Amino acid sequence: MFINSHIATGYLAGKAAGDKKEWILLWIIAATIPDIDGLWSDTVAGHHSILHTPIFWIVVCGIVWWIGNFRKIQQLETGALIVLAGTMLHLFTDWITSRTVGIQWLYPFSNTNYWIYPISPEKGNIPIWEMVVPPYINFYFENKILFYGEVGLNILAIGWFWKTYLANHAK
Repeated sequence: MFINSHIATGYLAGKAAGDKKEWILLWIIAATIPDIDGLWSDTVAGHHSILHTPIFWIVVCGIVWWIGNFRKIQQLETGALIVLAGTMLHLFTDWITSRTVGIQWLYPFSNTNYWIYPISPEKGNIPIWEMVVPPYINFYFENKILFYGEVGLNILAIGWFWKTYLANHAK
């Protein structure tokens, strides 16, 4: 999934949860942060590091939640749960839209990659910055369900954002 679609899913999840704008920003960050590994990855297929495994986020968010609970810091607890939900949302949407590499749901117990649609790892052996130009972008969107799904998510997020913005500024 492309970064703009992860931003859209984070925004939509935050709005659907009824969260305030401060928490919605955290939803957006959480839904995109696993892709930070793309900054140091050589290839599209190689960018799924430990940040793309559930165990990493369960452990990190569990520790942060525990600290918040132990120190009676409600915002830390809430933030940890939002980050966990947002990163799991990222992994789930990457799992659905994977084209070159899946998600290692059972890591560290198994290194097996899981995906929904057939993947082509060899097509992911390009620099990550070349994802948005042909021929990769054409390959990615060969699957029309993925194409229309991502476009639909972005349109829905933009529509909800403008509806909220206009409702708050029409006074």
